[in-house]
Amino acid sequence: MEVRIGSVDDVRREGCRIVEVHGRPVGVISVGDEFFAVHDRCPHMGASMCTGSLSGTFLPAEPHELVYGRDDRVIRCPWHGWEFDLETGRSLLEPERVGLRTYRVTQEGDEVVLHA
Repeated sequence: MEVRIGSVDDVRREGCRIVEVHGRPVGVISVGDEFFAVHDRCPHMGASMCTGSLSGTFLPAEPHELVYGRDDRVIRCPWHGWEFDLETGRSLLEPERVGLRTYRVTQEGDEVVLHA
């Protein structure tokens, strides 16, 4: 199933556009030149992930060393701060147990297309 989301410029300007796929909300998110899509409800309490924030996280490093990375690749729930990898949907805290469903997104000409 393909869902035409809208023009590249419109989706980039909005940052996140919510569409319905098989009766479920999916957030299509623009980050730089890329687009990602995740189930728009946090598995914890159901908050809209698109109303959360994008950021990075601290990466594994040597003791007493703080290394920030994955900028704009972590989506954070607005209610309780649960964090998920935008590319894989996996929770940063419990990646083997918790996650968001992800969807493939492509750009066809000047249009963004979600593949479900």
